[in-house]
Amino acid sequence: MSEQDLVSEMKRFEEDSKWLRDNENILRIKGLSGKFVAVKNKQIIASNKDVNILVKYVEEKGENPACLVIEFVYPEGTVILL
Repeated sequence: MSEQDLVSEMKRFEEDSKWLRDNENILRIKGLSGKFVAVKNKQIIASNKDVNILVKYVEEKGENPACLVIEFVYPEGTVILL
């Protein structure tokens, strides 16, 4: 992978991450609350309550999970203490 390709992939990943944060409430409305979602090009390409099943699914579809934004959609009002 060339440096330009790497920069392009990093930019897409960053844009997908922002898209996910900006659309979290919409994803909840669509029934994705309590699930892991995989995002590519600002679109949900897979979702599942079990992250291992999600990763296996995207791999079977020819995607590299390390190059996708995969996040858990927390139910509204969830407080996370770190």
